[in-house]
Amino acid sequence: MSDDDAPPPPVGDDAASGDADEAAAPATAAPTAEPPAAVGTLTTALNHLRKTLDGTAYPLVMPSADEAGRVSAALASQLDDYLLPRLTRLDAPLLVVVGGSTGAGKSTLVNSLVRAPVSPAGVLRPTTRSPVLVSHPSDLAWFRQGELLPGLTRTTESTSDPGALQLVAAPALGAGLALLDAPDIDSVVDRNRALAAQLLAAADLWLFVTTAARYADAVPWELLTTARLRGTVIALVLDRVPDEAAGEVSAHLREMLGAHDMAAAPLFVLPETTLDGQGLLAEDVVQPLHDWFAKLAADSTARATVVRQTLDGALAALRPAVEGLASAADEQAAAKAALEERVSAAYRTARRAVEDGLRDGRLLRGEVLARWQEFLGTGEFLRSLESRVGRLRDRIVSAITGRPAPGQNLQMALESQLVTLLRGLAADAAEQAYAAWQAHPAGVALLAPELQKPAADLPERAERVIRDWQQFVLELVRIEGGDKRATARGAAYAVNGAGLAVMVAVFTSTAFIPTGLEVAVGAGTTVAAQKVLEAIFGDQVIRTLATRARADLLSRVDTLLDTEAARYRDRTAAVGLDPEPGAALRRAAADVESAREDLALTAPTPAEAGTP
Repeated sequence: MSDDDAPPPPVGDDAASGDADEAAAPATAAPTAEPPAAVGTLTTALNHLRKTLDGTAYPLVMPSADEAGRVSAALASQLDDYLLPRLTRLDAPLLVVVGGSTGAGKSTLVNSLVRAPVSPAGVLRPTTRSPVLVSHPSDLAWFRQGELLPGLTRTTESTSDPGALQLVAAPALGAGLALLDAPDIDSVVDRNRALAAQLLAAADLWLFVTTAARYADAVPWELLTTARLRGTVIALVLDRVPDEAAGEVSAHLREMLGAHDMAAAPLFVLPETTLDGQGLLAEDVVQPLHDWFAKLAADSTARATVVRQTLDGALAALRPAVEGLASAADEQAAAKAALEERVSAAYRTARRAVEDGLRDGRLLRGEVLARWQEFLGTGEFLRSLESRVGRLRDRIVSAITGRPAPGQNLQMALESQLVTLLRGLAADAAEQAYAAWQAHPAGVALLAPELQKPAADLPERAERVIRDWQQFVLELVRIEGGDKRATARGAAYAVNGAGLAVMVAVFTSTAFIPTGLEVAVGAGTTVAAQKVLEAIFGDQVIRTLATRARADLLSRVDTLLDTEAARYRDRTAAVGLDPEPGAALRRAAADVESAREDLALTAPTPAEAGTP
């Protein structure tokens, strides 16, 4: 690497200038001593955020759900793999993750830096299937403990298990710094790509290795941008550069780094060359990078600065990332509410249809009208009711023994009419709710074929609702007429007859003042019901009886329809969403940010600030 190509220090915003040795040395800064209380507060806040991430789900199929799940898992891994263990041990060895594209020569570079074939390299791809961590023997204990990257099983044997971390001691590597050879970031194996991203998120410093042929690939730049936004310290190696293209390629790469706000990142250019018998690059080829790492390893102040910069950047990046998760969680809650509202709207329509049916007289048509007329007697008797109200009252309460068949027929007709209405409306509501969910991305995934129709036991439940209501009306009439003088037999007939009259009255909303459709079905029917009730009770309680009976019927209908709607709501309830899931995430992230600011990991020391 020439003097002109010398890299800037690993921290800070400005590239250094001067000779190669000066540029290769990392920036130095005295570490700040964090107050123990501030570290403890931040650790508590991070642990709370970790639990909140675990407690927030994205179960509904929404455009943002998959990405939110991926980001949430990545944040949880970073907390476990890096942030929490690194915060616990700021003085632990600095971890350099060596990452890059397929075939970029990462393993060869690691081997060449420690002058031993510690990580397998070859032409088969992918070569690195499991990560290999190389450190000075004195630092191996820290990585063996498993606090960093706790999800990976430690081993000292060569392995291809992606769930294992191979630990290798290399005396040639200075103490205080470790190299981790990661799988390819663009591997054809999904698990390798995921592992590479996980390892990069646990890096104190990311050494990105690319080649003259692949430095402009999109995938690496996406990860580089992510690392920059997260505050990770980055250095780059441009490998296998032909001599004749070195100036042009390196200049273009520097332009790209500047365009991505990474102009300060150190860049090492390695020429295209042959390997020795061990598959290593010549010492003079890797000497600038070797010296740079050696100085970094030997300078505890520089290492602490790198660790603090990366750690602080990763902590600062949490809040915007969690805000995105909170928005996705809010979308989940909104989607759940929207699905439930569509169900409610369908069954509200059914309920209004019942009210309309009771209001406009349509239920007095057909069989009910015929059985009511049969119950009261001949047409001549109906016409004579108005002039003989007083005598009718006496007959009902004292003398009439009754004919049960017409009353029973009327009661059955009322029941059948109402049950038919409820069954039809429940079927319509189920179809409407089903169609509404089909039109929503989250609803489609929750649907089951049986939801398109009412529950199998709806007919029996509807019949029971109407029979119970009829008994309620009879009891209502019995209580209202309890102070009337009547023989037992006469009173029984009066209660039954009056009860049926109240039921018919409920089918109109105008309390026997015929209007609209009521005229169409026969005003005489409602007038007759009025006269029967007046004959028994007098006109003061007519409206009260009809109103109470109608309200009770609608209440029972509400319960029946709510049970039907619950089949849908049970499916949204099963996903287990809180009403405001995003709020908990935002609070947890705000607590972390507040604790990070209090800790001030990157605050200048008195010497840096110019104080004596």
